[in-house]
Amino acid sequence: MAKPKPKGSRRILRKVGIAVGGLVLFLLLFVAAFVFNPFEGALPEMRDVVPRGINFFVCKERLADDFAEFPKPRFWDALAELRGFGELANGGLGRAFEQAGVPRLAEQAAAEFARVRAESGGFLDLMRDALGAEVMVAGYEQDYSQQPPQPLAVPQWCAYARVTWRVKAFFGLARFGFVQAQLRQSGVDVLTDGGDLIVKLPGAAQQLHVRRVLDVVMVGNHKPLIEQSQRLIDGSRDEEPIGRMAAYTDGVQQRVERWADAHDQSPPNHVDFVVEPNAFDGFRRFADAWPNPQAKDDMNERVLAAFLNLRGWQQIAGAVTFMEGAFGATGQVGLNSRQHTAFQSSFYKAEQESREKWLDPFLSMVPESACAAAALRMPAGEFLNAMFDALDERERELIDDMVRRTSFLGQNVPNVRELIERLRPAFLPRTGFVFRQNDPVLEKEDSGELKIPVAARSPMPQIAWVFWLRPGGKAIVDEFVTMLRTYGSTFGFRKQWLLSVPFAGGKLPEPVNEFTNPQIPGTGELAVIVFREFFVLSNSGPLVYDLLRARHPNLTGAKSIRDLPTFRDVERELPTELNAFVWLHGGNLLLLVDDYIAFAAADSEQPDAEWMLQNRPAVEESVRRQRFPQFASKASIPKAKTDPGGEFDVAVVAALREQWRRERSGFTAEGREQLQQVRAFVQTIEAAYLQFELENNAIRFQARVAPAVR
Repeated sequence: MAKPKPKGSRRILRKVGIAVGGLVLFLLLFVAAFVFNPFEGALPEMRDVVPRGINFFVCKERLADDFAEFPKPRFWDALAELRGFGELANGGLGRAFEQAGVPRLAEQAAAEFARVRAESGGFLDLMRDALGAEVMVAGYEQDYSQQPPQPLAVPQWCAYARVTWRVKAFFGLARFGFVQAQLRQSGVDVLTDGGDLIVKLPGAAQQLHVRRVLDVVMVGNHKPLIEQSQRLIDGSRDEEPIGRMAAYTDGVQQRVERWADAHDQSPPNHVDFVVEPNAFDGFRRFADAWPNPQAKDDMNERVLAAFLNLRGWQQIAGAVTFMEGAFGATGQVGLNSRQHTAFQSSFYKAEQESREKWLDPFLSMVPESACAAAALRMPAGEFLNAMFDALDERERELIDDMVRRTSFLGQNVPNVRELIERLRPAFLPRTGFVFRQNDPVLEKEDSGELKIPVAARSPMPQIAWVFWLRPGGKAIVDEFVTMLRTYGSTFGFRKQWLLSVPFAGGKLPEPVNEFTNPQIPGTGELAVIVFREFFVLSNSGPLVYDLLRARHPNLTGAKSIRDLPTFRDVERELPTELNAFVWLHGGNLLLLVDDYIAFAAADSEQPDAEWMLQNRPAVEESVRRQRFPQFASKASIPKAKTDPGGEFDVAVVAALREQWRRERSGFTAEGREQLQQVRAFVQTIEAAYLQFELENNAIRFQARVAPAVR
């Protein structure tokens, strides 16, 4: 039988236990009083401490999961395997990153992370303990203490991080003088400011204010911003957080949740952002100048200006989303509707409709060979007027003059605007576009002449405009086609064809009208067709043929973009209602870019003789109307003026050279390098889409990019 322990031993153990417990309790009380409270709670939502009204905001959760070892992200190896990535990295974009110091900053950050781990003996790891859970950056670009607000010389910012107990302990210890002395030996100056710390890093021009509240640390260069956040934490009714702002809840939270549901991804991996672009002085200056509706030498910019007004962009709120094999973006742009032009107001008021009723039938006839396609719900008449306004003044006058010599529906047409007004009742508020690489028609007549001669050789793609017809609208556009056929010579058409589209079992019932004019850039022709609920106007008959073949797959066996595997991934993401959609196919787009590169390589400072010969008649007429309006035709101009070296001849040659310069001037050495960078970028894309839901005061968007892996 075991002997019981002496009572004295038990008393000693009890006293030792009480002493140890008391010491532990004392240490806990000391830590809680002077370092941090181990039992304190956590802030439920970090976004609720960022004040609304800031000019920029970025948030990332679970950042540590995105790095195997900082600074190399997990996706980097996959990114490096993309087609064209090497050309991007070694080209202008890569040099821009080098010049901006991005690699150097990443190396410095990695070195700083390693130094903190080493000097703390592994106790602190910045990614694990400070940045890995959730991090946000917000701030101001404008000084709102002045009226009107003025740009800040240095942005006022604050970074917010959800931290571990290690950072809490370090923050508490940093308030002690002996710790501050140790930090000072490392070049970091730390001072106590009430409950905050003031930190001056080596080589930094500004001091930083640091405050901890529960498990969130705030670091910024502007203490009033930290005070704003503190008032939100304290429940002040004078402040409102960004996380409860409509732009954030509607533009970020709800759209990310919808995206996550579509991909069965929980929790979703994304980066949130909110930015007020016009608060940035550089963006504001850019928006004032681009896109310019009066751009002299760039019709594309004039067209874009009809749709886009960057000055009216109040906020962009959204998220960049990441998933296996693709990445995307979703969000919304808040608009100032008072900045809209009349066309933009009509454009943004377009009603949404089920995509099954309007978009899917269009996509079903876009051939798989297309490099891009787009469909927009907008008033067709306003759109046509906007496109006509984007033409050069000389071009508008020339087309007006042609139309003036025709009749439509039995009446004379004074100008293009009146013609559009008469066509307007035929169209629903929808317009589609299809783009494809230009494959010139080289078939020849028995005489050896090209069936479709082209004066202005260029890599311009084949383009089709697609319009949806109202019930009863077919008769109106049939009359328009009849007008083109009747007044073909007035419009400069040399030849006309009415051709059926063949397939293995016969011919499709809808014929295609084709008209040739060498002055039509790139293709030298115009093609139109009216079939089912569509009217198609194109610069390429072959493209129209392929639209029809794709629309009749059971007869022709042709495929549309909806048959592509990459497009099937897109369809499940699309909402049931939308009013704008854009599709890009990287491989087909690359063919078009290669054509532009080849065209740029053949660039010449001196106009090509054949080009001069083909374009001279149109330029002569333009010069006569502008410089010699007193003469009814070139034939009535005195011979001394039209002979080589004469006043008229000199003006025509100068106009031809100016037109040549406008068409070719973009292809400088720098322009050629930019084209190579565009080619490299296109190589990295397998397919991409961009979808819009338009309202008068907002553009909601969603995009997806499927990268092209080697």
